[in-house]
Parts: sequence; structure tokens; C-alpha cells
Amino acid sequence: MTDAETLVALKQLAGNLADAKLKEEGSKATRIAIEEEIAALIPGPERGQKTVKLDDGTKITVERGFNYKADCQKIVDYFTVQDEKDIPIKFKTTRELDDRGYEWYRTEKPEIFSAISQFVTVTPKKVSVAIRAGVK
Repeated sequence: MTDAETLVALKQLAGNLADAKLKEEGSKATRIAIEEEIAALIPGPERGQKTVKLDDGTKITVERGFNYKADCQKIVDYFTVQDEKDIPIKFKTTRELDDRGYEWYRTEKPEIFSAISQFVTVTPKKVSVAIRAGVK
């Protein structure tokens, strides 16, 4: 293949790729909109999943949850000041919030939860919808 032929082929492939990416973005937006409509029709817990079985055997599972973002150092500092031993932080190479431990404080020690919640941002996760076709 000559340099000119290579350039023509690359131009064609680049155009094809750009078109495919546009179609993919459109399909993704459509999929997300449909998932949101399905989720609206299947109410469930704020955190967890609910499955509905259709008459043809198809199962639709909607899962909801939360994303947690925390200033872990400020939480560690808070507990150091409070002289607590069990804190909702996993210690690894990097630190991250132990969301189950954090939620435990909400019900078991609300005064501490109130103090550390200022260091945590909680946002809803994107609703996940899974469909398993029924077997006839």
C-alpha cells in the first residue's frame, strides 16, 4: 500500500469510527432513558434491588444505591480527637470510606454520624437495570 493509499484508507476509517462513536453515544443515551423509565415503573429500596417477573418468564432487576465520596483524613482526625478505636475507614495503600461502617454510625451512633457526615458527599448511583429472558 502506498503512502497515498494509506492516507485515503485512514481518512475513510477515521470517518467510519467517528460515525460509529456518534451512533454509540446516541444508543447509550436511549438505553439510559429506557432504564430510567423501567426503574420508575419498578419501585424498590433506595439501596438494594428488586426483581419483577413478567408472564413470559422474563425477569427485570432494578438496582439502586449510592456513591460515597469522603475526606478520609478529616474523618480519621475526628476519631483521633474523639479517641475512638473503630472508625468507618478501610486502611489500604489508599484510604476510602467504608460505606457500610459509615451507615452503621447513622443508626447506632447518630451524634458521631452527624459530626463526620460533614466530610462525606453521598449521591445516588445510576440505576442499574438487568433483563434475563424467560425460557419457554
